Amino acid sequence: MEILKACNLMKTYGEDNNIVYALKDLSLTINKGEFVAIVGSSGSGKSTLLHILGGVDKPTSGNVYLNEKDIYTLNDDDLSKLRRKEIGLIYQFYNLIPTLNVRENIKLPLLLDKKEVDENYFNELINLLNLSNRLTHLPNELSGGEQQRVGIARAFINHPSIILADEPTGNLDKANSLEIVKLLNEANKKYNQTIIMVTHDLNLAKYASRIITISDGQIIDDKVYNEKSE
Repeated sequence: MEILKACNLMKTYGEDNNIVYALKDLSLTINKGEFVAIVGSSGSGKSTLLHILGGVDKPTSGNVYLNEKDIYTLNDDDLSKLRRKEIGLIYQFYNLIPTLNVRENIKLPLLLDKKEVDENYFNELINLLNLSNRLTHLPNELSGGEQQRVGIARAFINHPSIILADEPTGNLDKANSLEIVKLLNEANKKYNQTIIMVTHDLNLAKYASRIITISDGQIIDDKVYNEKSE
C-alpha cells in the first residue's frame, strides 16, 4: 500500500547562469512497511530529498503526498503539526534535550501533543533498544550509540507514518553503526514501520529492503529485494 509519493520534485539554488540543481524532476513512491536506503556520493541530493520528503525543506516545484495528502499545500502551522504527528526524525547528531533524562526525551513527542503514553509499547521499545537501565540518565552520561538509540525510540514512540533517518550512523564508529542499522532493520520487521534512511555506506544500506541510488539530483538505480536482510 502506497504511503508516500513524490512527483516531479525540483530543488534549485541561485538564479540564471548561477542556478544549481539539487533535485531534477525526481519522482518516487514508497510503500507501507518498506525499509528504504537512499545512497549516493556527497552532494548527490540525497539529504535534500529526505528533507523535502519530511516537510523540512520545500521543493522549488513538485509535490509530496503523505497518506494521499499533499503536504506542501498546508500552511506552516498545519505542516508543523503533520511533521510532529506523522513523521519521526532520526538525526546524525542525536538532537536530544540535554536537561531531560532518557525517559523524558523518548516521551517528549507525545507530551508535546498532550497524548497518553502507551507504557506497554514504551517498554517494548526500550527493551528492543536495550535502554531499560539508562532511563534516568541524562544525554551527557550516555555513549554515542546509546544516544542514537534514544533518538530511535523517540522517533518511534508516537507510531508515525514514516521514519526518516538522516545519516543516523554518521557520528558513530563502525561497530555502533552496524548495531544501529540492525536495530532499525529489526524495528522495521517487528512493527512494519516504514523507514527511509540516507547513508553513504553501502554495507549498511544492504540491511534495507530497497536501495535507491541518487546522482546529480536524479534516481539512477532503484532495487527492491524480496527478503529483508537478517
